[in-house]
Amino acid sequence: MAEQQPSRVGWHAVDRWGQELASDRRPGEVPGLGSPSAAVALAAAPVATWPPMALASDGRRVGLAAALGSGGDEVEALLSRLLASPGEGDEIDVPCCAATTPVGPVELPVAVVSLAEGVEVSASVDPAWMAAVEARRRAPRRMLVDAGRGDHLEAALHVGMLLTTKWLEPAQDAGPDARVASGAQLWVLSGAIAWALTARGVNPFGSWAHLVTSGLWPVGPTGGRLVVARTDAAGGRGQ
Repeated sequence: MAEQQPSRVGWHAVDRWGQELASDRRPGEVPGLGSPSAAVALAAAPVATWPPMALASDGRRVGLAAALGSGGDEVEALLSRLLASPGEGDEIDVPCCAATTPVGPVELPVAVVSLAEGVEVSASVDPAWMAAVEARRRAPRRMLVDAGRGDHLEAALHVGMLLTTKWLEPAQDAGPDARVASGAQLWVLSGAIAWALTARGVNPFGSWAHLVTSGLWPVGPTGGRLVVARTDAAGGRGQ
């Protein structure tokens, strides 16, 4: 008699009540085996709720931090700050956070400006400096893929972008400046999420992510100033 093979555990992305995000039903009521891991299940979810969870066919349930492995707790904390209700977040030192850029300290006076001015001066930020920031933002992908953690990265970015896009999405009557700022903020947050998973100590995008979760957009150095712009999302958490 052939040896019976153990059944494979399947994972489903669920909300806090155990309803599958893809179907709004309980996983046991959904045809199919589910995903091979909690991370793969979260990466395939068409929507995300807070807090995101994954439920296994054997009854195990894990939150985002556990599903992402090392560094997952930092990703969860970052998204929790972003989604907090107004007044729940800690006050931040804007000049200090702005000067702690992803490519090292910038010793320039910090100017907090309007959204319109931020968009206007963003075109004059040194392209070579911005290219260095972009290279820094992309660096974790190779580290994580080489470490066999590509599924963790995809899950973190997918869930993070679903949640943050909804929070940062400008109002329907917002002008193009708000959409520029929203895209730039998402760019910063994606870097912070990826670097968090590397669990290599200080997150190069961590300080700028603090600005974003406080409703600000770190524009960069230009015209002898380090510019930070206020956005329509400032003070709008939880709306």
